[in-house]
Amino acid sequence: MRWEAQLFPDPVIPPSQTAYGVNLSNPAFPSTGKLPNDVTMFQPRLGLAWDALKNGKSVIRANWGIYNAQQNMLTQVGAITTNGVQQQTLFSGDVPGGFVGATGFDTAGPTWPNPIIPAALPPGTFPFQPGVTVFDRNYKNPRIYTANFGFTQELAPDWAGYLDLTWSKGVYLTRFVDPNTGSTVVFPANGDTVSYTGPAPFPNLGSITNTQSSAHSLYRGMTVGIRKRFSHAVQMEANYVLSEDLDDDSNERDPFSFRYFNRFNFRKDYTFSDRDSRHKFNLYAYTKLPAGFEFSGRIQAHTAQPITDNPLGTGTGTPCSPNNSLTRVVNGVDCGRNHLRKDNGFFTFDWRALRPFHFGDRYALTPMVEMFNTFNNRNNVNPLVTPGLFNFDGFLRQGVGDPLQAQLALKFTF
Repeated sequence: MRWEAQLFPDPVIPPSQTAYGVNLSNPAFPSTGKLPNDVTMFQPRLGLAWDALKNGKSVIRANWGIYNAQQNMLTQVGAITTNGVQQQTLFSGDVPGGFVGATGFDTAGPTWPNPIIPAALPPGTFPFQPGVTVFDRNYKNPRIYTANFGFTQELAPDWAGYLDLTWSKGVYLTRFVDPNTGSTVVFPANGDTVSYTGPAPFPNLGSITNTQSSAHSLYRGMTVGIRKRFSHAVQMEANYVLSEDLDDDSNERDPFSFRYFNRFNFRKDYTFSDRDSRHKFNLYAYTKLPAGFEFSGRIQAHTAQPITDNPLGTGTGTPCSPNNSLTRVVNGVDCGRNHLRKDNGFFTFDWRALRPFHFGDRYALTPMVEMFNTFNNRNNVNPLVTPGLFNFDGFLRQGVGDPLQAQLALKFTF
């Protein structure tokens, strides 16, 4: 049994003194203005290993457990500082209350490099409809329920085959939602989200980033592999993974965007996650060669990951086809989230060769050569989007992958 707690700091500005202070008495407002502590993270775990045939050659392993996650600081800080007093979201445009349009319509917006200088406000007042960030009053830390079953069988001396089955369900996953919209949903003819009409429930505020724990995920995977212990100058392992990774929000610590299609129906987004890769293959080998040489190699491969839009398409052909998926909804047809696959299938063969030269018992000089992506595969990371200035989606790189690279090294040990 494991127990954890996460105690959040209190806001620097009391919630009653923020731009949303007047809304706290409204039971429809989603937050108390504070970050809810979570002291209920009880995480029981159980594991077993069983020599099924009592011959030391067949082993069954199984485990089950609950795992909670800590909320990241980037998400916390938004709810502490973006309160309409310390920070707020300001906007410009041809609308009353736009930053430079505070005196009316048809006022030009700011242009580079002119600075944006907010006008001074009387004490106790707030900007027109400031955007704020809050934590939902029912927020809970993310929780994962996971189970694994494994069977290992000796095939020959130093050789073993194995099968692993993994099931992992995520609940209370973080989702960012704007509740300050109208209640009437308008389905687009072409677009990535629905729009809303009708009065906003909190007209004194602009966009509200409400940090919820309403997202879900499910991972199911099977791994089949073979392993050879080091003997006769050779060690190796190879495995194949068949998996399915589902969720209704693949947000990874990105508190700056709303990723849902319709805030009144999150189930419309339940499908393959952004991380899903149906097939994976891995191989590693190490061997000692004649004349003191050593060689190791690694092969990694996986199939492409999902994506919703293809901005490189022509917009022609059957709706929802790769060529006609400029947006999620095409000609009134909801193609669904992540219905396409990126051009980011991955394959790489990396290797290293070396030859140590020993001088007595204490010194060795080892020249080595290493090569990565030996066949110069494209290995696009995400070729369908333009890299953003900031990226918090969990994929730290976008664009093209690494080219063939080689390096020489000389290592001296003593």
